[in-house]
Amino acid sequence: MNTGKNKWKLGALALAGAAALCAGAVWALQSELTVTEYPVALSAGLEGLEGLTIAQIADVHSADIQEELKAALEAVSPHLIVFTGDLVNREDRDLSRALSLAAMAAKIAPAYFVPGNHEADNPCYPELREGLEAAGVTLLEDRAVVLEYPGGRVNLIGMRDLTFCPEGREAARAALPGREAALLEEGALNMLLCHRPSLLAEYAQGGADLVFAGHAHGGQVRLPLVGPLFAPDEGVLPAHTAGVYQSGKTRMVVSRGLGNGTPFPRLWNGPELVAVTLHSAGQTGQGPEQKEAET
Repeated sequence: MNTGKNKWKLGALALAGAAALCAGAVWALQSELTVTEYPVALSAGLEGLEGLTIAQIADVHSADIQEELKAALEAVSPHLIVFTGDLVNREDRDLSRALSLAAMAAKIAPAYFVPGNHEADNPCYPELREGLEAAGVTLLEDRAVVLEYPGGRVNLIGMRDLTFCPEGREAARAALPGREAALLEEGALNMLLCHRPSLLAEYAQGGADLVFAGHAHGGQVRLPLVGPLFAPDEGVLPAHTAGVYQSGKTRMVVSRGLGNGTPFPRLWNGPELVAVTLHSAGQTGQGPEQKEAET
């Protein structure tokens, strides 16, 4: 028996296994910013908004990502930029990085912001609000603005996260459809900015045409062939973590987000900028990861 040759083979296998593990770890932890583009079909009567592009910035959590994000935004060249919460972490007291990023975005296209649960928990949120307004970002806290475009109108509705409600989350959830419905605009594309994707049934009941949400961090860990493992509100094997979902006539776009608000690493789940381009019905397919959801 040639023990020297066998040891060499075992050593080679061990090295190959270690290389594979290292390659897998690098792949799993990849942090390069990507742009995910979704075509979304317009309802009848709104065809004049075809070609409108919306960039979504979600769950930055004060990440040091401004330069990469700027390049991605400039490449997308959006007509509109929407922030869907958790720009900062609840423990942040230095807001300069987040405000610098917001100011950068507002120079590229009109920018609108709704707060998430981390903003609700951060005692410096009043300072953040003031800084965002100074940076040229419009805050939408339970209110709507109508944006006029040559081909039609967008009614942009912003809802604060449930955690802002003094009566508690369940009361806020029960009231959400009625509050949303009261802000709808007939003849416009009713676009809702919010934080939690788990409330798709409530958003659909309220009557929005298109919803932007984040919060789920793509499931934090996305196993190949398995998908997302866990998300806030929805627990294990969550249903709404990334992509486009539909309930009735309401479509919901969910971003995996740009930062990380937890001590756990993002695995197989790099940061993303979402870009949605509106198209007339019949001019585009459903796009990646679009799913039907029951109301």
